[in-house]
Amino acid sequence: MSRNALYMVILLTAIWIVLRESFSIASVGAGVVVSVCCVMFSRRFIPLSKTENIRPFRLFVYLFYLLGQIYIGGVTAIGAVLFGAHVEIVEIKTHIRNNVLRTVLVNSITLVPGSVSLGLKDDTITVLWLVSKKNGPPDIDNADELLKGKLERMLLKAQR
Repeated sequence: MSRNALYMVILLTAIWIVLRESFSIASVGAGVVVSVCCVMFSRRFIPLSKTENIRPFRLFVYLFYLLGQIYIGGVTAIGAVLFGAHVEIVEIKTHIRNNVLRTVLVNSITLVPGSVSLGLKDDTITVLWLVSKKNGPPDIDNADELLKGKLERMLLKAQR
């Protein structure tokens, strides 16, 4: 078993323990078994060779940052809907070279309320973006920073 596979088993087991709210031997053992099965099953769809250049701990930290951004985006989207909003379709460029991390970025943009990723082609992401009319015309030139900003910077740190 490779180092990344071992990290994934440990991470998935930790998530299992948190979700089960139990740290008994049976629960940890079941978590390890389920985690190993998940890693082995996912190898067919996401070969671990494509994840060799990813730092798992950075992705773990990224998860918590993303949860905060989802909350902030929700509050912002509520304000946009209440005070008037319109949609824009913008294309933004990413500097991430790893395809797995690009996919994580695209899915993260979609998870944050107020934006939906429509497509990913090479290094260009097409996004449907809910823009508040409250603050005047949208800053389309700054869409890169507003939509992916720190999400991308954190994923770049997860890339080796």
